Amino acid sequence: MPIPWLAAAKIIPWTEVIAAAPGIARGARDLWKRTKTREEAQSAPDTVIDDPVARLTALERSVAELTQEAEQGSELIAQLAEQNQRLVATLDRQKRNTQWALILAIAALLGLAVVLMTA
Repeated sequence: MPIPWLAAAKIIPWTEVIAAAPGIARGARDLWKRTKTREEAQSAPDTVIDDPVARLTALERSVAELTQEAEQGSELIAQLAEQNQRLVATLDRQKRNTQWALILAIAALLGLAVVLMTA
């Protein structure tokens, strides 16, 4: 049975979706900028660091940046998953309501048919 999309769109908590959208978009944009910057930095020729301590410091900084990006990426994915879960739950609730409305409509039509046949 097709889902009545217009009815489903009416019961989606759009205020929550709209309120969460700027934060999610900002997080995605920041993550994209950092990824693009990292790709540009990696494509540029690296200078060779002869000093082991300086090299270790650079590697530690790089690992810390990657860890931070991974954490922010997981937060963004978690927010998107939560928002998706709320939308799916709302659509599921709408589907059940539609099924009940259909059952009630069929019962009313059957009742009307019985009344008309006995009259």
